[in-house]
Amino acid sequence: LQSNNICSDILFESSLNKKMKKANKLGAQHVLILGEEEQKNGTVSIKNMQTGKSNIIKQTEAATFIK
Repeated sequence: LQSNNICSDILFESSLNKKMKKANKLGAQHVLILGEEEQKNGTVSIKNMQTGKSNIIKQTEAATFIK
């Protein structure tokens, strides 16, 4: 993402719920969720924080998807 000039932050600590609240507080437009299942499948779940809609896409397409 950063190599595509997309501002990003990585959150490791706490629960997913707390991470989502922090992303919302920071004004994130999208949240990318990369868990064990996504890593195994080469996918990433992207949630639009304004609409609440989620999409599962290939990790290699993430930067293009959120631009």
